[in-house]
Amino acid sequence: MEKSRIKLIKRNNPKEILSLIRHEKRLKILTNKLMKYHEHDISEAMKLMNEEERHSLYNHLSLIKKALVFEQLDEKIAAEFIFELDKTEAARVLEQMEPDDAIDILQELNEDDALSFTVLMDDDRREYLHKLARYHHSTAGSEMNSYYITFTPEMGVKEAMKKLVNYANEVEMIDTLFVIDDQNHLIGVLDLKDLIVAKHPTKIKDIMQEKFYYVNVEDDIQEVVKDIQKYDTLAMPVVDDHQQLQGIITMYDALDIIEEEASDDYAKLAAVSSEYDMGESAFKSARKRFPWLVLLLILNIIVSSVLASYEETIAAITALVLFQPLILGMAGNIGTQSLAVTVLGISRETLRSKMNITKHLTKEILVGLTNGIILGGLAYFTAYLFLTLAPIGAVQDGIIQPSQIALVVALSVMSALTISAFLGSVIPILLNAIKIDPAIASGPFITTINDVTALVVYFTLATILLSI
Repeated sequence: MEKSRIKLIKRNNPKEILSLIRHEKRLKILTNKLMKYHEHDISEAMKLMNEEERHSLYNHLSLIKKALVFEQLDEKIAAEFIFELDKTEAARVLEQMEPDDAIDILQELNEDDALSFTVLMDDDRREYLHKLARYHHSTAGSEMNSYYITFTPEMGVKEAMKKLVNYANEVEMIDTLFVIDDQNHLIGVLDLKDLIVAKHPTKIKDIMQEKFYYVNVEDDIQEVVKDIQKYDTLAMPVVDDHQQLQGIITMYDALDIIEEEASDDYAKLAAVSSEYDMGESAFKSARKRFPWLVLLLILNIIVSSVLASYEETIAAITALVLFQPLILGMAGNIGTQSLAVTVLGISRETLRSKMNITKHLTKEILVGLTNGIILGGLAYFTAYLFLTLAPIGAVQDGIIQPSQIALVVALSVMSALTISAFLGSVIPILLNAIKIDPAIASGPFITTINDVTALVVYFTLATILLSI
């Protein structure tokens, strides 16, 4: 007898969905095929479609499917596409979405447009969305959702199981259940496993956990995400100042927030806007990046000013210019490495105590010094060999020996790497101490600071050691 094989589903290509919309004319077959695709793949395909093709797509998706697809879209793109739907239909789609996703889209609209959708929703959902909108976007309240199941302490496990079965399809997660009193105060949590194995006539109060983690609606969302990671909880309850349960934040919400924060930090490290859209025009993208480039231009003028102050040294020994890129590049590289390691340490909260900060700074200085000694030695032999085989300027005239410039290059590499490693680690720590996002100490900024430092070290050593 032949054994049955497990069928693995390959990720669907959005272009395949686009092709289906364009070429499949059998409407019933088209509807059935679309329902089998994952919502994320459909959302990706929507970005490749024109408005007419998207209208065709909307006509073949159920209300629930459309809501799930819009949840997968970036809120800015979703805010554009929502106007392609009839207003009543758009309101129903927003109504079916998770509240935190729906509010993200509504907040991208102007007040009148947002109101035109919310007035068409049922009273309970409209009131809940208005409540979410009142919380600042960086708080737990803005990210919580109301898709969870609650029990009362006096409820029997048989009654609780019946409620669980009836509402399981309407909530996001059933692994963690919540126990409230008649005034909606959170008094316990319950694992699904404990409910399943409990026997009648056991009551919920007998199997619930009275010690549990929770957060306040006003807590910083980044701290909440860290708590979810720290305590390995699947669903973190969110309460108000009166201990009343207001919503939950699931591990899936936390993953989305982590991804968004990582994208934002990555954009800062590149000194560009995190609001990047593949579909936007080159002019619009250029306009977003222009302020950053102007600021970096001003910073680089400082580098030029440093060079100008060593005009006599450069004029006397033009060979120094040959090794300038080497020193700047190596200092920039190690500075960026130290910056990355330090920002990571700050985000993981391993650099909170003075002892850990001191230990980290000491380690980074030693890393810079060790690499500086090794690379400085290599730089010495490279510079010496190069100037011996191809002497130029003062070296060619016999005024300066290749070994003298090679020594300046070696000492500069060692000094620049040590200082840059220190700056790359201490700057984000100082920024974090004064409540400024350490990611602002981005690659371009730290590189500029390191460039200035390396140039000062290089040409100062050259001026002193070469007696210019």
